[in-house]
Amino acid sequence: MAYAEKRGYDKKVRKWRWRGRYLKPDGTWGSVSRDDNRQPFYTERAAREYAAGVETDVRRKTFIDPRSGRITVDEWAELWIESVELANRSDKTYRQRLRSVILPKWGPVAMADVSEVAVKTWEKQLRTQYKPRYVKSVMSVTRVMFEDAVASKVRADNPVPTLKSRRRGKFQGKQHHDETILATPRQALLLARNAEKMRGLVGYTMVLTIAYCGLRISEIVGLRREHLLLKDQGQGCRLLVQAQHQYVDGKPAQVDPKYGSSGSLILPPFLADLLRQVLESHDADWVFTAPKGGKLNTTSFYEEVWRLWVDGHKAVPDRLGRPSRLPDLKAVAGIEGLVPHGLRHSMKVWLDELKHPRVAVEDRMRHVFGGVEGTYSHTTLAMELDIAADLQKLWEASVAVKDHHREWEQPRSSRAKDATEELISQKSPTPESGDEDDEEAA
Repeated sequence: MAYAEKRGYDKKVRKWRWRGRYLKPDGTWGSVSRDDNRQPFYTERAAREYAAGVETDVRRKTFIDPRSGRITVDEWAELWIESVELANRSDKTYRQRLRSVILPKWGPVAMADVSEVAVKTWEKQLRTQYKPRYVKSVMSVTRVMFEDAVASKVRADNPVPTLKSRRRGKFQGKQHHDETILATPRQALLLARNAEKMRGLVGYTMVLTIAYCGLRISEIVGLRREHLLLKDQGQGCRLLVQAQHQYVDGKPAQVDPKYGSSGSLILPPFLADLLRQVLESHDADWVFTAPKGGKLNTTSFYEEVWRLWVDGHKAVPDRLGRPSRLPDLKAVAGIEGLVPHGLRHSMKVWLDELKHPRVAVEDRMRHVFGGVEGTYSHTTLAMELDIAADLQKLWEASVAVKDHHREWEQPRSSRAKDATEELISQKSPTPESGDEDDEEAA
């Protein structure tokens, strides 16, 4: 049974201090000298009642040893990060957030001393320093770390605000603005034409493959010859998504697709024909090669290639009067700021507008379709063939449109360039960053 012991005399407040004793789960006696607010016990009754409450937690098997909470955030993070099973890129992201933002603030603080109010204040400060997407990522890592601390009985609660608790305070209406830039099938075609001027058939087909198969840029880079089944045996020509390009320990590697989202996609006929031509045009293992035949370099692709396809490029002779190495490209109107992942979003929108079954659309996107509907709904071959047929119709309609000067703009200003680069910096995977489409950012 819990009891209290008199300890030392506190000269500052001129009172005796007490501590409570309680029986721990292992049969030994534990002690506690402060309450939940870190205040000492100055009466026998207060110490005894607190200790009795701890014994109640022991019987209910909800007991958390107060000494566990004295481990610092630094110490806990070191133990925790090694216990979390993550994909390579996510592991890099978690470690980077800990090293750069979380531990500099909370490292020496005891786990039990991190309060919800302090965390909310910190989050508010972060929002003045970083972009919203980055702050969201930092808070997500912090929340998971403390969730595991609660599960491991290092502390009793999670101090990181949930979405529900964030509703307290200043009211903010629902934000209806969607930052994702989408393209129509016609705009995707025009973008592909710009790509063709710089990278020929490979660039042209690559843009259309992203748009009509909804591939991530890392999956495009990792696409090999053996991933294309271009002989129709009654189930359509297919593209197999089985790998993505990624940097592992600073070196390029082929790894499983994001979230393990492998899949088999039926190609619309026009795209199957284009891919056959691409494979006939070179003998490399990679489907979409760099100009000299090697593997695409994602670290320079956005700045040196993609932005020019979207925003255009004015061919200006160099100082010696020699012609520009790059062609004169006009910007595609209406897609300023578009990144490759925007084409993946665009295909989803096209299929939604065509009223295809949700399960078939999500299957082509290689998303996990949860809930009861996900359990009882199934994609059939007929559904897949219908999607491929409708994508073929979208392509044919986009090609049939007569060219119009309003579809193009003059190469965009440096301001537009900066806006595009800002979006790319949030979405593009690099050897150093580890960020990607966060529901799906690249």
